[in-house]
Amino acid sequence: MSRAVVLSGDELEALKRLGYRIRLARLRRNLTMDEVAERAGTTRKSIGAPETGRETVGLALLVRVMAILGYRDRIAHLPESDPIGEDPESVHGRKRAGGVSGVADV
Repeated sequence: MSRAVVLSGDELEALKRLGYRIRLARLRRNLTMDEVAERAGTTRKSIGAPETGRETVGLALLVRVMAILGYRDRIAHLPESDPIGEDPESVHGRKRAGGVSGVADV
């Protein structure tokens, strides 16, 4: 039987920051959610959950365990060093990615 993971306010905020950074990384690579989902072998909905900071058992458990181990402040910084760049402007003002072939798998 599975149990819900309860996150503190700080942990929820870290999860939202992590999701934002994941979304920026995807957009910098001009990948759609469908493309990432296909590559990851999952659904678009599963890709959207972390990007919006929605609590899923897998992500909530990751956040909770990292907090327990003393890494609460590092959670949102996991994808911080993006090899494509750090500037939010590097997504070219996009809110969505267009399909592009030839984008390297990272």
